[in-house]
Amino acid sequence: MRKKSIIVTGGLGFIGSNLISMLLKQNYNVINIDKISYSSNFYNTKSFRNINNYRFYRCDINNQKKIMFIFKKYKPICVFNLAAETHVDRSIDNPDNFIKSNILAFFNFLECFKNYSKRNIKTRLIHISTDEVYGDILTGRSKENDAYKPSSPYAASKAASDHLLRAYIRTFKIPAITTNCSNNYGPKQHPEKL
Repeated sequence: MRKKSIIVTGGLGFIGSNLISMLLKQNYNVINIDKISYSSNFYNTKSFRNINNYRFYRCDINNQKKIMFIFKKYKPICVFNLAAETHVDRSIDNPDNFIKSNILAFFNFLECFKNYSKRNIKTRLIHISTDEVYGDILTGRSKENDAYKPSSPYAASKAASDHLLRAYIRTFKIPAITTNCSNNYGPKQHPEKL
């Protein structure tokens, strides 16, 4: 029986590479798509780089032609989207990269997933976002039904991608969810995130 395939975008990063490691241990074929930016690190994938059920593609999620090729070739049952510009201070210094990656590139990726999922109705998209879309939480914790109040270009760009995905779920009935987790810490973390 053929192993089921899962795509992870942004898989050279801290969270993505840990997710890939877990998926490989569960015996999935894992396809890692990463455009290779400052926070990408091939060291993160060193332990499984030569495993048969792991593939890497250097690709920006903005590249619809290549993304569709990868979808059609591997027919994933699930796609985890972790590809994003993520650092608040960098978004203040240069918002342009955040708008291009987190909104425009995500839109192009979403169009690919929409078209792919029409013919592959059992596939799922899991879009990894952030709790920063809810703004500054002075006491307690944010909740999924809190109003969006982003306070940085990074948070605003992720809020835009969340809203875009919600619109696609409702309008085009794509099978997808958004997660809005807080900061993550652990092995393989990029130093600036600490």
